[in-house]
Amino acid sequence: MSGQLVPLYECIEPARKPVEVLMEKETFVKGEEPQKFYYLEGLVMEGEVVNKNGRIYPASEIKSAVDQLNEELNRRGGTPIPGELDHPDNLSLNFDRVAVGITKVWYSNNNGYAKMRVLPGGVNGDILIATIKAGIRVGVSSRGAGIVDDVTKRVSNYHIVTIDAVLEPSAPNAFPEATLAESIQKYKHGPEVIRLTEMARVDPAAKKHLERELHRLFTELRDDVLWRK
Repeated sequence: MSGQLVPLYECIEPARKPVEVLMEKETFVKGEEPQKFYYLEGLVMEGEVVNKNGRIYPASEIKSAVDQLNEELNRRGGTPIPGELDHPDNLSLNFDRVAVGITKVWYSNNNGYAKMRVLPGGVNGDILIATIKAGIRVGVSSRGAGIVDDVTKRVSNYHIVTIDAVLEPSAPNAFPEATLAESIQKYKHGPEVIRLTEMARVDPAAKKHLERELHRLFTELRDDVLWRK
């Protein structure tokens, strides 16, 4: 056993165990009309199996991670825990990357499950919504740190940070190496979407152009999926 905490990113592949996409009407501001929100709900952490990264999370570690997230929800007074679009290269929560909010977490049969609200109005949430509307499957990935036994590859002392939304890669075994940005770079409209995404973070006027390019990109992605079939 190394005895050292290391960052751990574990994806649940949507092709194998897809999260369910829901839509619910809610309001969170007094006096405002209810609006429709997309939700992702399903398996987010697996226990007692060898995952794609060759690691095994004991059921007790999954249960502990669920408890940690529920404690954080309670600490926040029930307000969602932010999750990002794609993994950052660290364990920090970056509000300029937030795309989902974890609203509910539970444990069952060695596994962890969650319900996450997709957050509209921001660049990353809108990209995720456009992805869902285009019929592209979205994956989820836990982000945290733990100790991995060098021999058994079992994880201990796991501390979870959040659950992120990730894009399903087209190539097998591409999780979690392929980020959303890397996945769309190969498409004609991908580089422009990435450029406008960065601009929209500081210039609201760029959002209109981003929406147009997103529509073009997802049309291209849809056509590519149909061609592959």
